Amino acid sequence: MEESDRACEEEGFLPGESPNSSLSGQNRRYHTPVLLEESMSALAIKPDGIYMDCTLGGGGHFQEIVNRLDNRGIAIGIDRDPEAIAWSERNINRRDVRIEFRQKRFSLFREVLDELEIAGIDGMLVDLGVSTHQINSDKRGFSYMRENNLDMRMNPSDTTTAADIFNSYSVDDLARILSEYGEIINPLRMAKTIKRASAERRVGTSGELKECLRREYGDHLNVKMLAKLFQALRIEVNGELTELKDCCMSAIPALKLGGRLVVISYHSLEDRFVKNFMRDNEKGCVCPSNIPVCVCGRKKILKRINHKAIVSSAIEVNRNPASRSARLRAAEKIMNPISEN
Repeated sequence: MEESDRACEEEGFLPGESPNSSLSGQNRRYHTPVLLEESMSALAIKPDGIYMDCTLGGGGHFQEIVNRLDNRGIAIGIDRDPEAIAWSERNINRRDVRIEFRQKRFSLFREVLDELEIAGIDGMLVDLGVSTHQINSDKRGFSYMRENNLDMRMNPSDTTTAADIFNSYSVDDLARILSEYGEIINPLRMAKTIKRASAERRVGTSGELKECLRREYGDHLNVKMLAKLFQALRIEVNGELTELKDCCMSAIPALKLGGRLVVISYHSLEDRFVKNFMRDNEKGCVCPSNIPVCVCGRKKILKRINHKAIVSSAIEVNRNPASRSARLRAAEKIMNPISEN
């Protein structure tokens, strides 16, 4: 987790939160989106279009999509968290727009489209932040700022919790996720510390985890280290990077020509993948310059809307410290790769 993410949590917010909202005051207590106007602009919503919010959360982005559609439009909201689906079903102002909600991993959004018999969509939004509701719920276990069970499942019906990882993974496997997903310095030391503690007694709460780490690190155990640790665990529990990769790959055939993919990320692992994915699919012919005629057949599939990540304005950051870490990237589908190969 980046320094800005840590600062957000110290302010009592999580990446993706802010104190303002386009929804009612009640909805603000669930979650408020960042880069709201920027994401709507990137989607370039057509009133009669079909749009999908793959990470529904508290419905802030979704409501803005609905507000821009007329009675010919369709808005589809999915989330793996059943509480997010239930919240939006109760609170979204449907107007006269056709709305569909489904509980589903965002990597499996094509299953929803197949069920609805929708061949192509005009835009897709993926906001990768953790919701305020999830972070503030003691039973969900996403926060190291309070005492709670080490759960971290986006979908409470999934089988593996963060505590299971601590207590069942080998030292090497635990060190691997701490290194890859948390970018923790000397991950083997931390992994050994945790495994020693779990050998004595199952590590099941945030308090027990912090206590075993304090015995090892003393005053060197700081908020930044805990933030990185919890980030690594959350990514592993929910398979977040695999989800993101599968979703982006599925987005290309799902989008209509001219359709747009918009992704908001909150740490460098996510943003790096999104940037490279969009850039790679923007490349055309890669034949050597000394070959007069293209033989590779590679075509440009996407066109990036923004070559640099869009970040929150100073006004939004001042109002909402959590928005400081958000990075928005968007691309438009300009070619069907199947028909052009």
